[in-house]
Amino acid sequence: MEFERLKPAVESLRMPEDAKRRMAAALAAEADAPQPHMTWRRPALALAVLVLLLALAMPVFASVEPIYRLMYLVSPAVAQFFRPVQESCEDQGIRMEVVSVYIQDDTAQIYLTVQDTTGEFTDGPVDLNDSYAIHTPFDCVAACSRVGYDEASRTSTFLVTLSEMKGNALTGNKITFSVGQLVSGRHVYEGISIPLDLSCFEEATETQTVHSNGGGGPGYERGFTTVLVPGAADPDFPVEGIDLTGAALVDGQLHLQTAVRDHANNDNHGYFYLLDESGQRVDSYYSTSFITQADERIDYTEEVFCEPAGGFSQYKLYGDFWIAGRHVEGDWQVTFPLEPTD
Repeated sequence: MEFERLKPAVESLRMPEDAKRRMAAALAAEADAPQPHMTWRRPALALAVLVLLLALAMPVFASVEPIYRLMYLVSPAVAQFFRPVQESCEDQGIRMEVVSVYIQDDTAQIYLTVQDTTGEFTDGPVDLNDSYAIHTPFDCVAACSRVGYDEASRTSTFLVTLSEMKGNALTGNKITFSVGQLVSGRHVYEGISIPLDLSCFEEATETQTVHSNGGGGPGYERGFTTVLVPGAADPDFPVEGIDLTGAALVDGQLHLQTAVRDHANNDNHGYFYLLDESGQRVDSYYSTSFITQADERIDYTEEVFCEPAGGFSQYKLYGDFWIAGRHVEGDWQVTFPLEPTD
């Protein structure tokens, strides 16, 4: 039965459980009803279209209107679940469109796309670089994450979820979603080996006291802290976009210092960790950040490791790093109503 193949797609939707059950029941009833003969509508095609439309992970069509026409052909119950919005704006050849909204009481789920219409400004999936803002006439908590990317159309899809903090219904309000920066082509170095011999470090010959502008970990303390004096970038450090500017012991603790230039625009970042032969992992005791402003601003991060049992020589150094690609500044803003889902 076609319904048995469609059911997993329905169950993968981000929606309340009771709504899932209603949709599944509607699909089951439709599957049992007589269907008119349609020579072009092969089951495999219908399934592929439905999974694509249900997930709304990659709405790659030039207009979303065909999406809803096809959705009604496959299942009216599905089409009625998501309300099309189709409000958009464009700046520098990059189009941001709010595709659809689903509202359940005090929570709204919003799918939007960002498309490079010319192919000149982005290189791969787009990251909003924490530059988005959600303007509402009510207090809310909100989150935004990328959920899909289509390479052929250069379209990234995002899911925005927001909830009214007092539990009031959201319908009847308008909200504005805006973005000021886009980063694309982000490269991930995951579990990369760092070519440093941890058995031959010596105490640092020179340190400095700086004011920390951020950090974390059990040993982190706000205010002034002792760090290495930045040196020349290590030419063997394998992460492009981040410089290793110091590695030495300070009072028996291993300090690893990295530097990022133009951090405000690229958000390059990452962290180190230690692994022994058995896979035992040791994370830093704390990290601290500071800034120097001479001819140019440089953002430094220093991670500090306590000596593990058996000593540093029993471990090798690894890291995870995220490096941004192309950066575009602009003004993308869409205002749209939160209307009830029928």
